[in-house]
Parts: sequence; C-alpha cells; structure tokens
Amino acid sequence: IDFIVDAIDTLSPKIALIQFALRNSIKIVSSMGAGAKTDATKVKIKDISKSFNCPLAYMLRKRLRKVGISKGFKVVFSEELPDESAIIAVEEQNKKSMVGTISYLPAVFGCICAQAVMEDLLGLNQK
Repeated sequence: IDFIVDAIDTLSPKIALIQFALRNSIKIVSSMGAGAKTDATKVKIKDISKSFNCPLAYMLRKRLRKVGISKGFKVVFSEELPDESAIIAVEEQNKKSMVGTISYLPAVFGCICAQAVMEDLLGLNQK
C-alpha cells in the first residue's frame, strides 16, 4: 500500500484507520468536514495539527490526543467558518444533528486529497 485516502465521516472508524496507517508506516491523507461550507477556494492541505475552523477536525484532534497522536499526517479541510444556518440541531435522545453540504464541495475535497497523494508520491511541494 502506497497511500490511504480516508473519507470516513464517523469518528471511531476514522480514528481506527488513522491509527492503523500510522502504526504501520502507511502514508494517509484524511478528508475533514465539507458540511456547512461553500467556498472551494478555501480548501487546504495541512498537517492535522495545523487544521482550523472545522468541527470534525477539532473532534478528531481531541480524540487522537487521547491515544498519543497530535501530528504526523495530512488532512484536507476548509479554512472557511461553518455557516451556522446550514446546521439543523436536534436535541432529542438518540437523534443526531444534520449538517447541510453543498453538492460540489465533497468532490473538491476528493480532488484535493488526490492532489495531496500525487504531490507526495512525486516528491512535489515538500514543506
């Protein structure tokens, strides 16, 4: 395996995959949340420790710190602040809030993940 591209939206399996990749020295890029965002020009590739304005990345960083991981893999995330009007909060037990996602943004995240993989495999943009 040369690279893993993670696009899991649920925290526990996402964390398990990241742990597996890092434990086995497999490169991984992880897609963060596209929900409540619209600006494709704000999608970036950075180390997990440098991600911001993303609720999924925040929760991921928090949970990963508990298992001793705070950096060391790339994520694709949006620097855009989430649009609160796109979030439907549900207060009932056993129900989850819904976050609206604009149709084109998940594809943009996927393309940027592919870019991260290709740049790494080709040795481009090594910072």
